[in-house]
Amino acid sequence: MRIHPIRTGQVRIRERMRRGVPGPARRAALVTGPWTEPLPVLAWAIEHPEGLIVVDTGERAGVRDAPFARFDLSPEEELGPGLRAAGLDPADVRTVVLTHLHGDHMNGLGHLPGARVLVSAAEVRAAATPLARVIQRVTHQPLPEPFDPVELTFDGPPAGAFARSHALTAAADVLVVPTPGHTPGHSSVLVVEGELHRLIAGDASYDEAQLLARHVDAVSPSAKVALATMDTILRHAALHPTVYLPSHDPASAARLAGDAVLRPAAAA
Repeated sequence: MRIHPIRTGQVRIRERMRRGVPGPARRAALVTGPWTEPLPVLAWAIEHPEGLIVVDTGERAGVRDAPFARFDLSPEEELGPGLRAAGLDPADVRTVVLTHLHGDHMNGLGHLPGARVLVSAAEVRAAATPLARVIQRVTHQPLPEPFDPVELTFDGPPAGAFARSHALTAAADVLVVPTPGHTPGHSSVLVVEGELHRLIAGDASYDEAQLLARHVDAVSPSAKVALATMDTILRHAALHPTVYLPSHDPASAARLAGDAVLRPAAAA
């Protein structure tokens, strides 16, 4: 197997969105304060003998900025051109997994019209609530149209520290695992090659340092749930050498290239 990071432009977000402020003001504060440095907006392509799998589809050119996010990408930086630049044909993509239903993780779906799209059933339900619909309008992140994903359930056995899983391949070497927190139905993709695991983590945290510090972002509806997921990831990394690959970490691509594994002891 080979994993390709596909950079679909970049985004600056509020620092208080990336590192939530303590207390009840955590979520409200995400639209205030200074901006971060430019962060990558990464999608991922997994070359597998059973077919090409894409995890998240990145952003599209012309996306509207929000009070908490400023985007910068051209049409040439969207998913389709990015896949072709990596030597991959978008028409060969068999399966798409969306870690969650935020625009910068799903807006590139138009480049993969023939692929089967998987989203956790919990995420689909959460995105369909009246409050979620209002937030989608306010933040300019509507669901794609048409949008009829396969609702994924975690019907498989435990995988390391993850209590449940869903196999994407017959070999069970590419698994979807539940990582709720950033959104209620957030999931991640675990790629297993021998003893080495690579976790494509969406927005389970914005970067590795945030995970090690167990610092909840401002987006997560429940800090308790987000912390529990962070602890699960850290336990998993203690059980298996794990390369941690969140979508907005400037160091993710380099960690992947060097198979630099997460050191959970640093969390102490």
